[in-house]
Amino acid sequence: MASSLSIAVLLLAALVYFTAAIFGGSENIFYLANARFITPSNVLSARLSKARPFTQTDGVLISRLSTSLAERISYTIYGPEPLIQCTWCLTTTDDGGTHGNAAMYLIFSLPQILSPYLVHAFVLGLTTTPFLARGYVTRNMRIYVSYLLGLLMATEVWTLISFDGTVNASATALGEVTWLYWDLFSFRYTSLAVISLLHAIVIYLLDTGAIVLPTTMEDRLFQLAAMEENINQRMRFTRTLNGVIMKRSAWRTKVVQYWDAQREKEQTVPEEIKSLWESDARMWVDGMIKFEEG
Repeated sequence: MASSLSIAVLLLAALVYFTAAIFGGSENIFYLANARFITPSNVLSARLSKARPFTQTDGVLISRLSTSLAERISYTIYGPEPLIQCTWCLTTTDDGGTHGNAAMYLIFSLPQILSPYLVHAFVLGLTTTPFLARGYVTRNMRIYVSYLLGLLMATEVWTLISFDGTVNASATALGEVTWLYWDLFSFRYTSLAVISLLHAIVIYLLDTGAIVLPTTMEDRLFQLAAMEENINQRMRFTRTLNGVIMKRSAWRTKVVQYWDAQREKEQTVPEEIKSLWESDARMWVDGMIKFEEG
């Protein structure tokens, strides 16, 4: 049941990530308006108005794109949000105009880039807790998946930092432009979806026995510790209950009668059966604590 819940959470996360990769993200006004990268701002506004109702946000974005080619290049790298929302990313030029600072655009974009990985780290922690992950290998998958998440996040940030935006300076047609923001967006959510899906498959294969891994000493010790805690709780409860019963003579008499009846029943069990039970129990305990190297 616990593993089924982990698999369900991971499959739901994969579905959300795939949906975000396909339908999420900001719209690209150049594709929406079917305009070339060097299309003048007034023409771009007119074509965009024909495609859908023109909004105040569109006006702010197009006004930023009209200032310089560098702003259009920043649009391909960081997307529309920094150009629209980041007022502290603007610096004043000598002629009284403003232009965006690429370093500030990068800082503004980092939370949007990192947040999906942090959310999935929470999902990973949830699905690998001892309450939802039964096996030692399943619980320890958080280590390897965390490494993979860190690698993907570092790769995306490094790509964003090291990308040379001047490759788009001479582009005219839409197909010649490297739309890095949208490429990284698809990469981010597709990668998270694939990781979630593979994680769910591995949990299913391990818990159903399709793949059997050698039991480690840590896993056996964990199981023994859980059994010991369960037994201790039962013994504490039994002592408490026994103390309550012994204080009442009527209850005490019923308990004595019950155990007398049980001893009479045990005498009817053949010794061979008792020996077989003891042998099976000893073999099971020995198998739990035995560690086979290699």
